[in-house]
Amino acid sequence: MLGKIKMAYLMHINWNWIKQRPHFLYEELSYYIDIDLYYIDKFLDRSKYKINNTRNTYRSSKVNKIKKLPLSGRYTWLQQIEKFINRKISLEQYNYIWITSPLILEFIPLKELEGKQIIYDCMDDFLEFYHDSDKINRMKKLEFELVQVADIVITSSTFLKDKMQFLYGRHLKQEPFLINNGISSSLVNTLNDKGGYVDRKTVVKSQFINLTYIGTIGDWVDFELILEILNRASNIIINMIGPIDTRTPSHPRLHFVGIVDHHDIPHYAKESDALIMPFKINELVQSVDPVKIYEYIFFQKPIIAVDYGEMHKFQLFVYLYSTLSEFMVYTHSLEKGELKVESMESALHFLNQSTWKQRCNKIIEIIKE
Repeated sequence: MLGKIKMAYLMHINWNWIKQRPHFLYEELSYYIDIDLYYIDKFLDRSKYKINNTRNTYRSSKVNKIKKLPLSGRYTWLQQIEKFINRKISLEQYNYIWITSPLILEFIPLKELEGKQIIYDCMDDFLEFYHDSDKINRMKKLEFELVQVADIVITSSTFLKDKMQFLYGRHLKQEPFLINNGISSSLVNTLNDKGGYVDRKTVVKSQFINLTYIGTIGDWVDFELILEILNRASNIIINMIGPIDTRTPSHPRLHFVGIVDHHDIPHYAKESDALIMPFKINELVQSVDPVKIYEYIFFQKPIIAVDYGEMHKFQLFVYLYSTLSEFMVYTHSLEKGELKVESMESALHFLNQSTWKQRCNKIIEIIKE
C-alpha cells in the first residue's frame, strides 16, 4: 500500500450509471491508497434511479457529488449558479487528483489542481462524442488544459494513445501509458471456483436465434446493419441491454431491455445463443477497448463483433465481421452449431491476466515510478 498518497477521484459519470472503467478502477485503487470519490450528479436526471450500484471498496472512502444543472453548458448565468452550488468542494487535502474526463474542468478550476500530482485517465476519444463545432472546440480547449497540467496520462487503447501523442505530443510531460480495460476479479473468481459459467451450448435448440448486445446504446451502434439482419432472417431476435443514449428504430424482433444491475447481466447472457457487438467503424469506436468483450468471454458464448484494430487481441475468442454478409454467415453457422466456444482453460488464461486488479497493479507501479 502507498500510505503517503491521498487521492481525489474525479469521475464524470454518475455512480449509479452502468458500471464502466471509472467505477472499477476507483474500487481497485482503494486497496492501495486513501481515495475519495467525487462524481457528477445531474439535477432532474431520472435515469440514475434505474440502477443502484454498490461500492466495493477496500477501505473507508468519502463520496461527494458535483452538482450539474440542466443546460449549464449553454448559459453563462447557469454556470455561475452551478459554481455557487459547488463552492464548498475543495481538493486542498489531496496530493493526487485522478480525472476521468476534460469535462471535470468545467466544475473544478485549474487553480484547485496547482501543486498536485494529476493523473488523466483518457478512457475515450471525447472529441468524437460531439458534432457541434462549438462543443468540439470547447472540449479541445479543456483537454489541452488538462494535458498540460497532467503528470501522468493513461489511455485505454493503443489507437487512443497514438492519437493523444499526435494531438498533444510536445505538451505531454511523458509518453502516455497504455492500460487496457478489463473484467471484474469477482467474476473471474466464480469461473475459477466453479470450473465454468454456463454449459457452452453451441447448437440453437429453439426456433429463434437469440443475439444479445450488452452496453450503452449510442450513436455508435449500427442500427442499419441490425435492421437488415432482422429483415433477412425471420428467426433472429436481437436483445439490447443497457442505457439508451440515441434514437432507436422499431422492429418486432428488436427488444430494448433497459438498464439492469451489473450482477444480473449473467442471467441475460445465459439465455442468449450468441453475444454481439454491432458497431459502426469511426474514430470514436477505433479508440475503444470494449469492456463488454472481456465480460462476453467470461460468459462462454459465441461472440460476433465488428472488426477493427483493438479487437485483434481477442481473436481467439471472437468471430470478427466487416460486412453484413460475413455477419449472416456466422448466424447460419450458429444455427447449425458450428460456432465453437474456446475452452474454459483458454478463457481463464486470458481473463486472469485482464482483471481490473491486474490493471490497477500496473497503475500503482506507474505511480511509484
